[in-house]
Amino acid sequence: MKKMTHLNRYAATLAVAFILSACGGDDGTPGKPGEPGGPPAMTVDTLQITIDDVTMQSGIATVNYRVTNQDDEPVVGVPSATFIAAQLLPQGYTNAGNSSQWQFFTSQNCPARCTGDYVDYKNGDYSYTFDAPFDGMNDISYQAGATQRLVIKMGGDSLADGTVLPVTNQHIDWQAPTTGPSAEPAYTRNIVTMATCNSCHNDLAFHGSNYNQIETCVTCHNADRVSNPDNIFPQMVHAKHLSGFPGSLANCQTCHVADDTLSENHNWTRVPTMEACGACHNNIDFKAGQGHPAQADNANCIACHNPDWTANVHNDGGNDEALGQFEASITSASLNGDTVSFTLSLRNPASGQLYTDSANNLNFVADLRVYANWGTSFDYATRSPRSIRLQEEVPIAGSDGRYSYQITGVTVPAGTEMDLGALAIQGKVCAANGVLGDCSDTTNSEVNIKSSHQFFSAQALSDSGRRVVVTNDTCGSCHGDQQLNFHGSRNDLEGQCQLCHNPNMVADATDNPSTATADYKHLVHGIHSGQREGYESINYPGNLGNCAQCHSQQAGVLTAGLPLYAGVKPLAITGDLYTSPTAAICSDCHASDSATNHMVQQGAVFKGSLADASALTESCTTCHGQGASADVLKVHPIK
Repeated sequence: MKKMTHLNRYAATLAVAFILSACGGDDGTPGKPGEPGGPPAMTVDTLQITIDDVTMQSGIATVNYRVTNQDDEPVVGVPSATFIAAQLLPQGYTNAGNSSQWQFFTSQNCPARCTGDYVDYKNGDYSYTFDAPFDGMNDISYQAGATQRLVIKMGGDSLADGTVLPVTNQHIDWQAPTTGPSAEPAYTRNIVTMATCNSCHNDLAFHGSNYNQIETCVTCHNADRVSNPDNIFPQMVHAKHLSGFPGSLANCQTCHVADDTLSENHNWTRVPTMEACGACHNNIDFKAGQGHPAQADNANCIACHNPDWTANVHNDGGNDEALGQFEASITSASLNGDTVSFTLSLRNPASGQLYTDSANNLNFVADLRVYANWGTSFDYATRSPRSIRLQEEVPIAGSDGRYSYQITGVTVPAGTEMDLGALAIQGKVCAANGVLGDCSDTTNSEVNIKSSHQFFSAQALSDSGRRVVVTNDTCGSCHGDQQLNFHGSRNDLEGQCQLCHNPNMVADATDNPSTATADYKHLVHGIHSGQREGYESINYPGNLGNCAQCHSQQAGVLTAGLPLYAGVKPLAITGDLYTSPTAAICSDCHASDSATNHMVQQGAVFKGSLADASALTESCTTCHGQGASADVLKVHPIK
């Protein structure tokens, strides 16, 4: 809460009168005396609402706030706003074991259906006074000691001069007696952030795109506002994610991210309730005793489902803790002819100690493999990299946690000896309750380690290699950190998958080749767009055109907007046919006849000879290159 309030600022300089130049059709009349607001905003790319305070007079609330643009310039003449008020009852208030609950008072839209007093002071400052005391609104009793929330929704309309105002929501949590200024609340309920939701969904907004903050959603989606219990926010959100969720439903922290800035970020473990838990465990009727001992209410939930238990069963039984005790990394590598020599280090990150035995002598190692492929500049020489299983391999040399191995038969095309290669590690360890254990013990289960990759030259390891187009972090924003496991235990989406899923894969000529090939860059586009066979029902949660959802940046530029490497091969199609490289990428999403014709006019080759598809006739970058008139990064809705 600011020390100098909105009202104090107005009273500070009574002798000063100022005339604002016309903005948004404003008549330029003097604003309320006080601190000048500065020149009015002439462009409004974003709206910023700063809520100064809320004051109460005989139970009637007045909110004072300021509206500015992206450059902190006052926005004058905002024609309308919506004001939503709610009250938070603390945990356990309604009954032992119940979570804290929002209670809806009112939503007032000014000036269209304005029953209160909406004031524009013509200097960027505004106020709104509700039409009546909150006490009794919607049959809710105002509790002076409870946390109150006031939400201001603004935008979606235009200033008088036609300037379109973007939508924004802002809220303030406060508490106050029925007469007097507001103060900081003693408690509130903030469980997840909109940034976490948007890591998958991209700019979520509902009800005509007017409401785009969780703090707004919960003020209405509560038992005192909605008639259907399924539309109360926790139940509604949990239920909607049961179908098509891209990660493990057991991993609550995909959404309930640990965040100390959230007052209730551990609520999901601390406050188990039939309502929240039953939204996912929807095969249970708690009150009838079906699928669970009968429970009349939430009073006894915590007796069995304490925070440690809840956290443990929702993170796969302590697998993360077990994985924190094992790390395999390559510390050196080199190439001689078709043989890769490398040294592997095995350590316990939790203790910092190296394991003194090699993988074949560690009883908790169920599977540990290293794959090798060569040729990072042209996306690898073969679709079948060579590999060894270290739990069955006696090291060539080594001791004390560092052991040497060789992989033979690696394909190295003539003339590419100065290129780079990649080694990828995958595997499984055995564990129970967060502790590594003997794989012969049936009480232990196998847990996939986090796969990794390392580039190398003929002489040594290399920090550079194949361009990183997507990262495990960007994939993990929806799927969980390396929790997508393919072919047993491969989960390094950033660099491991490409060792096999590369241009040496061949597409089916009878389908759209870009979505029929298993080449990684095409495979992933086809899966996420629902065009690949078997994935037609995919429900991508974001905007498909927002390439930044998955693509990483290189030197500050999104990789989706960078030209392809010159060594990238054409897309191989059955029948010895090929599609030129850039057209093959673009047609992953842009597969219409008109898009294909456009690409052909610009030199693209579809299902032609290898010579034609490799002739570099594509002129796509003329218009779509970095900084060009139709730059890829400009024409896609990238956030």
